[in-house]
Amino acid sequence: MKILILSLLIICNVMAITAKDAAWVLNAQTDLHKALKQAKQEKKEMVLLLVVKDGCEWCEKMVHETMKNPNVKNALIDTVVVIIDNKSDHAKKYKTTLTPSVFFIDPKTEKSIYTHVGYEKAGSFLISIINAKDNIEPE
Repeated sequence: MKILILSLLIICNVMAITAKDAAWVLNAQTDLHKALKQAKQEKKEMVLLLVVKDGCEWCEKMVHETMKNPNVKNALIDTVVVIIDNKSDHAKKYKTTLTPSVFFIDPKTEKSIYTHVGYEKAGSFLISIINAKDNIEPE
């Protein structure tokens, strides 16, 4: 029995989160165009684009620890979250080289207003959210 449990733990660690899995876990979009359209229709403040890489331990921590934190979820209430793979065209458009990478996008201009590269704990990520909101152009 111990061998079975140990084997399952090893397999779970090897099978780190994918962009599709992360989107499912966070109930997020996987298509930036649809997310921008949704943000405009629902008059959301911004779109958060999270770029992850298959097998990236820090990406998994960002999803499961930071993004699932109740304070972070509350701070993102007026935000549409999108998660994409680092090999996607949108990741190339934003010149993503490291993961996780977070781009806060103004849905009106469709331009990144704040960027953060690398894993962040919930507390410091809340500061990034505030900084991004401070960069939104007033109407």
